[in-house]
Amino acid sequence: MSLTQFGPVYSGRASAVRAGEVVLSLVASGLVGMRGWAGVRRLQQPYDRSLQLGLDRLAALCVRAGRDAPVGVQDLVGVWCAQRPVDSWPLEFDPDAQVSGERLLIGGEPSEFCLEWAVTARDVVSEVHESVLVKHVKDTAALLGRPELYARWRLFVTDHAVLGPDEFLAAKNAVLDVPQWATWLEESYGAVTAEAAAGGRVAVCGGCGQWIAPQADGRVRCKVWRCVQRHDLPEPARVEAQGARRLEPELVRFVALPGRPEVDLARRLAARGARVVLYPKLDALDLVAVWPGGHSVGVDVKDWHSPYLLARRIKMFPRWGADDPHAYRKGYLVVPQDRVRANRRYVKILVQRSEALKAQPWVEVVSDDDLVASCPDLGTAGAGEVVCGP
Repeated sequence: MSLTQFGPVYSGRASAVRAGEVVLSLVASGLVGMRGWAGVRRLQQPYDRSLQLGLDRLAALCVRAGRDAPVGVQDLVGVWCAQRPVDSWPLEFDPDAQVSGERLLIGGEPSEFCLEWAVTARDVVSEVHESVLVKHVKDTAALLGRPELYARWRLFVTDHAVLGPDEFLAAKNAVLDVPQWATWLEESYGAVTAEAAAGGRVAVCGGCGQWIAPQADGRVRCKVWRCVQRHDLPEPARVEAQGARRLEPELVRFVALPGRPEVDLARRLAARGARVVLYPKLDALDLVAVWPGGHSVGVDVKDWHSPYLLARRIKMFPRWGADDPHAYRKGYLVVPQDRVRANRRYVKILVQRSEALKAQPWVEVVSDDDLVASCPDLGTAGAGEVVCGP
């Protein structure tokens, strides 16, 4: 089905659902694409093309349903996306898509729901920088025969959102036998811009650990979903902006934030006595852990709002021979506990909808809390460890 022109007139429930998903994905993609739009007027196309295509298709479906359609892109964004939940739109969705009450914009920013329905990241600068840098780190680590370097880089940027000048220099010199390491750090961190600081300082969220850009009124409030939900969120730390470096925004979004639940899980398992290897074989899995008694598990952590969409993106777990240093006996796809708590059907939808999971009955879907509880607790501080290599 072409995304550049109106599709056919759909008949039947499945076709209506497909039509609804296409409209939702187009509009969501367009909203995400507008995040990097600084108001520079493009003469013939001032809005993201996906947004206009989504508007066209939505308008056509509104006419067929005898409903009023959005009057232009401004109405679509400002009213339909910001004020109306998606289930009030004249579209059909699979019940497992769980669109009830979901809005595409919250506080003027794309919601988690919106970000996951966006088909492609239209912020070209961010997409290219993040993907090229990650690929370069992976390829270089593989070429050097040092795959642990990739894991070590990912762990470092996940843990360090802002670095003072002395910290940054020390970080660059941390791996002197690999000159490329300093280059990776230079490309991962940029100078603190005026927009990222307030009162000469950079705020670092006490929840997700990432830097927070101040709002127009100077207030600092983290917009990450998990932080917004917390009532006990610690006050942000403040770091002197003069000479400091902050993690590039695209790495915050695509590496550090997704990496936080992975690293947190690894440390919780290590606290019970497990030996945990992060990102083995250049991220073939998120981690491989060996319990104190010798039982080994391979783990992939998936922190998604929508199990319906996540089910389509689950891949096959790698299998390695018994003599491989990363060999494991049992596979787990792990979902953070707060996702499962907020959505009781999360695991059921995931298992029923994922073809990859059906093909891998030896892979079990569990919450992070359940996986941690299954690891025997030695009750001895320092008994376990988190490492970046075999």
